[in-house]
Amino acid sequence: MRNICLALACVFIVLGITVARPAKTPGPLQRDFEAYWSAGAMFNAGKSPYGRAIWEAERTVPGVDPTHDEILPFVSPPPVLLVWSALARLGFEPATGVWYAVLLCALAGLIVASLRGSSEPVTFFSFLATLAFAIGFGPVTSNLALGQIAITAFLGATVAVTARSWPIKTIASFVALFQPNVAFGLVSQLGRNLTTLAIVAAAACSYVCGALLVGWNWPVHYVSFVWSHAAGERYGAIQYTPAAVAYGLHLPAPVPALATWVLACGAVVGAMVVWRRVEDNFARFAAFSALTPFVATFFHDHDFVVAFPAAVWCALRTRGAARALGFAAALLVAIDWFGLAQRSNAIPQSAFLLAGAAAAFLALGENVDLRLAAYAAAPVAVLFAAGACLGSGHPAPMWPYTLGSFHAPAGASIATIWFLEQRQSGLEAAIPSWALLKSLSLLGCALLVVAICQRPSYYRTAKYRSDGSS
Repeated sequence: MRNICLALACVFIVLGITVARPAKTPGPLQRDFEAYWSAGAMFNAGKSPYGRAIWEAERTVPGVDPTHDEILPFVSPPPVLLVWSALARLGFEPATGVWYAVLLCALAGLIVASLRGSSEPVTFFSFLATLAFAIGFGPVTSNLALGQIAITAFLGATVAVTARSWPIKTIASFVALFQPNVAFGLVSQLGRNLTTLAIVAAAACSYVCGALLVGWNWPVHYVSFVWSHAAGERYGAIQYTPAAVAYGLHLPAPVPALATWVLACGAVVGAMVVWRRVEDNFARFAAFSALTPFVATFFHDHDFVVAFPAAVWCALRTRGAARALGFAAALLVAIDWFGLAQRSNAIPQSAFLLAGAAAAFLALGENVDLRLAAYAAAPVAVLFAAGACLGSGHPAPMWPYTLGSFHAPAGASIATIWFLEQRQSGLEAAIPSWALLKSLSLLGCALLVVAICQRPSYYRTAKYRSDGSS
């Protein structure tokens, strides 16, 4: 049965990326990489990559419309400029090829680290099944399509937990700090252990690199910059935070702000429960990572890659009702819910990829219980159909294709310009249907944590069995 599930997963995935593939979106390949490459170009030219001058490089990128302003801000911490500076010495198109190869390697590494962390032997079958699940997992494919660094940074966090060598843990932690909002799961490792020392060493290295690149007081300036940027975008449609969801539901002030604090406190309580109930380091890391969107003040659809290890762990290590819950939760996170409104022409592809992810999840388990799988999949299928109708009926715009003849005001900061671009595009509108769709991703993350906490003892049993200890 597992072989049949894997075969079905492969068929659905192939259909999704071939027959059901929608028309290509205009613009450059790996849209977010545009900002990374341009930041490196500005740094090499002796200019600040964090200001509006970045448009000087972005407007030269193939596919960008230079007749109006469509400035994409750069918000990564200074140490990562080491990477972008090197890639910017290449032309944009060669650099995208190099970066895409890096992303594919990062995906392969994340799959291997997730399997090893779950005490699953890395075999051809397990790797292929997890790869099929990853391709059907919306946040992963979003990272690849956009050229996002989130998957690379999160690989660093995952390797920091699963590696045994202190130097490797330190290097991995350093990479994780390239995008701090996906490294929250490392909090689960803090204590009197080797990983804590590696995290501290990586933080020190990150500070030194940033100091050499932009000055010793860079953390203060960077936090201020990110805060202003997050404040301008906090209620935007592309944000998946509790505050943005509450705002989209037309809840009156101060409810959106309160939602941030209430759910953040709930996530802290949940983390404390996980800490007490889940003894294994990787399972605890996976649960903490799945709680990240409830405490992060800046979170987009591709950042839900942080839920990938939790979904893989649930596929491999849960049984019975916990497995059914983990199955439904993994599928909820796998769906690009806001994408159903932004790209209604891609709904058939989303359906095939979802089916592929579901079949791959089942293939990863030791025993396939079709009855429980049906109970879990049925409500997700109903939600997907309802979400497709809701998204098609309330389409969302895509930046920058609705900017018109937008030109940024003289003297405006880049955070202000980005806010004005979002508003001009229609992405600052409070649309309840969009908020409802995004809330389902948050629900999936919460249910993954519950599934992990339901069977904390099974992991230890499985680990002993795989180690030959019992």
